[in-house]
Amino acid sequence: MDSAAEAAPMSQWQEIVKQQDMVVVVEKSINTMTVFYQGKAVKRFLCVSGVNSQGDKQRQGDNRTPEGIFFIIDKELLHDDPYLGRKWIGLSYPDPVHAQKGIEQKLISVSQYQEIILANEQKVQPPQDTALGGWIGIHGGRDDLTERKINWTEGCVALQDDDLTELYKMVQYGTTVIIVA
Repeated sequence: MDSAAEAAPMSQWQEIVKQQDMVVVVEKSINTMTVFYQGKAVKRFLCVSGVNSQGDKQRQGDNRTPEGIFFIIDKELLHDDPYLGRKWIGLSYPDPVHAQKGIEQKLISVSQYQEIILANEQKVQPPQDTALGGWIGIHGGRDDLTERKINWTEGCVALQDDDLTELYKMVQYGTTVIIVA
């Protein structure tokens, strides 16, 4: 185990980490992703997020990384995509919290809201084509920028490709991913 992972601070997500076998926590403000297994930090990775790093994702195209509790809905091998790297781990954005905000701000319809809620309840991919945006995940690519902690994605979380390969082996469909400021 890496000693930096042992020192990972726990706050509002502490209970979730204790209750589930595996949880991934992304802390955008300090560019870290920590993998917890049975309540203990087992690995910490350097990560970066969207170019507009201030605040929670509001809508499609805002280049912000959403904050909240998500789960893994997709894992794909990409074979060295120049932007995404070698692998893709898709997340369940938009989630019910973002859907609620979207309906209150009249960004999505009632039927889109219901589709998002149902997809999250069934642990499948929610609609990706609403005004809230979609296709949020964890990927590699641009190791040079990630290594320098430069937020460069359009809203995803990026790791260095070798770290992504390691994470890819650790997580499964349904693994909880918590993203905090």
